[in-house]
Amino acid sequence: MRYDLIILGGGAAGFAGAMRAMDFGKRALLIEKERVGGAALSSGALSSKTWWELAKDFDKLFLTDRGYQVKEFSFSFTDFQRIVDQAVEERRQQMLRQIAHYQRLGLLELVYGTGRFIDAHRLEVHPREGSPFVAEADYFLLATGSRPRTLPDFPLDGQRVFTSDHIDNLEAFPSDLLIVGSGVIGCEFATIFSTFPKVRVTMVEKADRILPYEDADISAVVMQNLSECNVRFFTRSQLKGLRRVESAIEYEIETADGKCHRETASHVLIAIGRVPNSEDLGLERVGVKLDSFGHVVSQSTQTSVPHIFVAGDLDTQRAGFVNVAEQEARYAVERMFGRVKRPLEYDHLSWIMFLRPEVAGIGLNEQSARAQGYAYRVVRYNYDLTARGIAMRTRRSFFKLITTDEPDPYILGCRAVGPQASSIIGLIAMMIRFSRRVSDLCTILQPHPSLTEGIQECARALLGEAIFKPELHME
Repeated sequence: MRYDLIILGGGAAGFAGAMRAMDFGKRALLIEKERVGGAALSSGALSSKTWWELAKDFDKLFLTDRGYQVKEFSFSFTDFQRIVDQAVEERRQQMLRQIAHYQRLGLLELVYGTGRFIDAHRLEVHPREGSPFVAEADYFLLATGSRPRTLPDFPLDGQRVFTSDHIDNLEAFPSDLLIVGSGVIGCEFATIFSTFPKVRVTMVEKADRILPYEDADISAVVMQNLSECNVRFFTRSQLKGLRRVESAIEYEIETADGKCHRETASHVLIAIGRVPNSEDLGLERVGVKLDSFGHVVSQSTQTSVPHIFVAGDLDTQRAGFVNVAEQEARYAVERMFGRVKRPLEYDHLSWIMFLRPEVAGIGLNEQSARAQGYAYRVVRYNYDLTARGIAMRTRRSFFKLITTDEPDPYILGCRAVGPQASSIIGLIAMMIRFSRRVSDLCTILQPHPSLTEGIQECARALLGEAIFKPELHME
């Protein structure tokens, strides 16, 4: 069977690439190993963020500064899990509905199974049901994604010792959860689980603080807030032992001073990053180059084989974000069929961490600006210097703007730490995409009262023009 395009992987990147091919009226084969939507849907962005939204709503029960106090409550892990499953399935059905539409038109074929290159233009496809067959195409899109990295000396069972891929296997809240790793995934699940009563969380991190790739002030706020929710931290520490002991898991942590701490946990979450799913695709047979970590080497989504493209976590370009995967896949298909309108750019890539509080960012932070040799300026502006921030009763929330060091500076990056951070950072993404000038940000008429006024005041503070002077309100 011959197609215009064959896509390996039906996650965020694969689906977006398929839909772009449909826009051009191309005939495509979409091969998905397990479930349409991939890890980003079932065990990633939508699933964990639905958990986070539920935890955030539940957390409001314990506020005591809003004129009310809740003394009696009940909650059910089963009911929470059902709501998460409903959200995931709702999104999956949207995807399947579109796939079915194009299947009826004869443009798109979906096969559950795997594919492996026979030669540069042919795949041997192994469906879950039915006999293997050979499929041929003019172009290919590699979008098989990634999976959680594991510790080779500590085998998983998917129930007591697990990764983010196994969250659906839980039947109740862990009473005592050990999280190995404090990147985005580890901190997000620490945020979620520590919200619920009688759940103790312990985090182990090799670096000297959690979220080590972010600036210290952001790490400190997240760490302080988590500490107030029964989360303990072992930084500059390593997990040295892990074994099952009856109904518990015994673990050993070695700290920087050489001391060993032996304790037990009910569950252990391994959250030490992700690895690309590049094995068993036959890439070496057709000459697709990989780096030492197994990522596909590419130039603007095009691999070392000109008609084979890559998008998402399998690529070497950027960290694993759904929006990046979708944009790369769309761009790759546009390149294949000569429909590119503008180059693929990453300088205005924004992201969100669903923590306590929410953290969103774009561009450089202070430590990356220093590492790249920039002469830069930085300013912080607290949420509670805005009318909306005061109304929301926020605390420890702030904006942070990093710019070039010149009279009318350019924006290098921004961080928002607090409620609605993801909405705020979108404004800076637009500024970086179309202007970059701090002076332009200062003159936009923002709605009032809104938190976007705060990021505007932050820009004014950088130029010494803020209405509310942050230096006069320091605690």
